[in-house]
Amino acid sequence: MAILVVPLSIVLDQIVNVFLLGAFVLPMNKSKISNTLLFQIIKEKHLLLPDIMKENDMDCWIIFVRETPSNPDPIMNLLVGGDVVWKAAFIFSISDGKFKKTVILGEGDSSAEKRKGIWDEVIGYVKGISETLKTFIDKLNPTKIALNYSLDDVVSDGLSHGMYLNIERILGEHKKKFISSKPLVHAVRGRKTKTEIELVQKACELTEEINKKMAKQFKIGVSETQIQEMFFKEMENLGVEEAWQRNCCPAIDAGPDKEIGHDGPREDLFTQKGHTLHNDFGVRLNGYCSDIQRMWFFGTEDEIPDELIHAFNTVRDAIQKAADYIKPGVTGHSVDTIARNHVISQGYPEYGHALGHQVGTEGHDGGVLLGPLWEKYGDIPKGLVEENNIFTLELEVVTKNYGTVSLEEDVVITKDGCRFLVPPQTKFITL
Repeated sequence: MAILVVPLSIVLDQIVNVFLLGAFVLPMNKSKISNTLLFQIIKEKHLLLPDIMKENDMDCWIIFVRETPSNPDPIMNLLVGGDVVWKAAFIFSISDGKFKKTVILGEGDSSAEKRKGIWDEVIGYVKGISETLKTFIDKLNPTKIALNYSLDDVVSDGLSHGMYLNIERILGEHKKKFISSKPLVHAVRGRKTKTEIELVQKACELTEEINKKMAKQFKIGVSETQIQEMFFKEMENLGVEEAWQRNCCPAIDAGPDKEIGHDGPREDLFTQKGHTLHNDFGVRLNGYCSDIQRMWFFGTEDEIPDELIHAFNTVRDAIQKAADYIKPGVTGHSVDTIARNHVISQGYPEYGHALGHQVGTEGHDGGVLLGPLWEKYGDIPKGLVEENNIFTLELEVVTKNYGTVSLEEDVVITKDGCRFLVPPQTKFITL
């Protein structure tokens, strides 16, 4: 399948131009994606849509939104780009074997959509969308109408309840055709294009560079909050942002008394000789994220307790076993089982979360999950891994005397396996 590629020099020139004001150049925010790059990716995603819809036997997909600056649909950034004010229906359809992209929206929003050059048809309305949308769907008469709602996947659940009631009222005669667009959303978000893979890889590489630079500054007697501030300062110098909420990105965990999780650093916990230091860290670079965990030890390699070495090796080997197993066509829960069984075989209780989630425009990018068949995950782990998905592989074990050991790696799925986006950590990094 053809993939459009914009030369890096053009992309960089466009990014610079965005920040050029007269004779003054403002500091670039490298976290944000340029319009040139954004619409390059949107066009790549549009190329995937005909096959995705045919594979899922869906002939009509409607993204139905309003006032998107306040309430955007999670898929808009990959298929639409930009915002609308009045009600809008972005419609992808297949009729008589022909794929078509149509948008119906308020006249005040229509000129912006026409300028994008990504739609086959832009239909504006003045008084309201109802008549225009109903007429269009009546004429199309699809067998199914995919809408963005889901019981278990947040990125497929962008249609608000109020907007569902609106479209139900407008297309009442077609209500029996309504179906969740979750399989479509999963495929669009999960099948990373060449451009997206390169962007996530660059984010991962920068994360590793920052980790290595910060490690040279780690000292005994420094608090978790002080270490986090060191990361914030370096990120600010580089013009990048955290990949998830700032209070726990990076998460910093010093010593045996910290329970690793979705918690921020503490002012009363300090690094000590003979203790571990852990972080969970990712950056947002050009609109795409990384998500990596690393472990350090304050002392020499000979001073690392056997209990910690056993724990580290268990986590490392579980991740590697999952990486050796994962490939297109396997279920998400089967990958998790490989790692989970290894942890249990080494004498540890099973970890209380999924082995891996997808990474892309968000640290948690939605789609198929590498997780167990637990209630909180719904049917998402039953999905199939696909080529060009990007997953984390992450888990932890808790030692009796030295706290938690946790690692996280990012991998991209290849035709027959996976590839680590940066070299995985294979032993404690000593400080």
